[in-house]
Amino acid sequence: MTTHSGSILRKLQTGFGLAAVLLAGLMALFMDRALHRSLEAEDAQVMEGQARSLLRQLEAGHLLHDPEASPRPEKASWRVMDGAGRILSQSQDIAGLPALPTTNPGGGAQEVQAAGGGVYSVLVRPWSHGADHGLLQLVMDRTHEEALIRGFRRTLLVGVVLAMAVAAALARAIARWGLAPLGALILEAGSINDRNLDHRLAAENFPLELQELVATLNAALSRLQESFERVGNLGAELAHELRTPLQNLRSTLENRILHAGHAAMEPSELGGLIEDCDRMAALIEQILFLAHSEHVPSAWMPSEIPAEGLLEEVRGFFEAAAEEAGVALQVESESGIKVRGDRLLLTRALHNLTTNALRHTPRGGRVLLGARVRPEGMILFVEDDGPGIPEAWIPRLGMPFVRPPEARSALGHGLGLAIVKRIAAMLDGEMIVESQVGQGTRVLIQLPRI
Repeated sequence: MTTHSGSILRKLQTGFGLAAVLLAGLMALFMDRALHRSLEAEDAQVMEGQARSLLRQLEAGHLLHDPEASPRPEKASWRVMDGAGRILSQSQDIAGLPALPTTNPGGGAQEVQAAGGGVYSVLVRPWSHGADHGLLQLVMDRTHEEALIRGFRRTLLVGVVLAMAVAAALARAIARWGLAPLGALILEAGSINDRNLDHRLAAENFPLELQELVATLNAALSRLQESFERVGNLGAELAHELRTPLQNLRSTLENRILHAGHAAMEPSELGGLIEDCDRMAALIEQILFLAHSEHVPSAWMPSEIPAEGLLEEVRGFFEAAAEEAGVALQVESESGIKVRGDRLLLTRALHNLTTNALRHTPRGGRVLLGARVRPEGMILFVEDDGPGIPEAWIPRLGMPFVRPPEARSALGHGLGLAIVKRIAAMLDGEMIVESQVGQGTRVLIQLPRI
């Protein structure tokens, strides 16, 4: 089942829009609470001032039975009660207000919802004058303020809805503007094909956030171009190397067809055909190894391998071939050396090096398989006393189908060292070639120290 992560444009638009709505909502809530608290504080301050004025009159003996003695104009309605709750005096307009509680004497003003639906602020203060005492109740009608707040909230709601619409439009425009360089990157990258793999994207033409992506794409294009060139070169070299054995097979078979009635095919002819088939099979197998291992993370299982035992196995495998070639095959290793790597890969690399060494060592010569410990790492090497390699050719060794002119007359395709170099890289090591013309060649596989 195909899955996708959705549209970046839609995500940005939604994110910007939700953020704007959230901010607008929080701002509206803040303004609503600020207005409500401001009105409450202003009313409480007015009522506190009026209560202090009334209490001074009560403590002086005034206002107990004469409401007309209170100051004008009055901000809040009031009534004076004795200790038993009987009304001693009150303002003229309080009679029209509903009955409200007289709780919390001495505390701050309280907001009370009346049974009829009105909203009132109630402030209660104790008073005393000689033996008389009671409660002073102040009441301020805040119904009109609540209506004002409700209207303000409706206005805020309309503003939030409009902000949602505007935020969605602006978010889409901003997202499109921000993603425009990505669209340009897609167009430029889409114009690259197998005919212009050398084209590179200009990082300076894109924002900082995309420059790392551009650098990654350029690096991928470089690897792709290198792989295309390598495949092209390998294909040309492979065709060249296969041409000769295929021509030999064809000419031999045509000759036998033309002389079908004559004597049976000689064993030497059959041997030559089998040898050509073996050469082509070996060449194809080596090409496949290089193709499959190139740019692929190695899946080898690291282990500690006794170097001397590994070299002895290789010597035993080639012992018969060395004896037939008249070459002394020896092992020389420091005691107790272990290398960290994959046994199959190391065996393959040593086989390739030993095959090359035996091929180029004259009869009566010597091939040495060895292991050393150096400060830079663990060393496995194969050394021969053959003709050596010109110094100018040493940097090119390890490239597929590259062989010095002196080696082109011998069997082989120039893939052995390429495979050794690749195996060394897979094991986090490197291949080093040391050679002097007329004195022989030593090829080393340098691996990290354990």
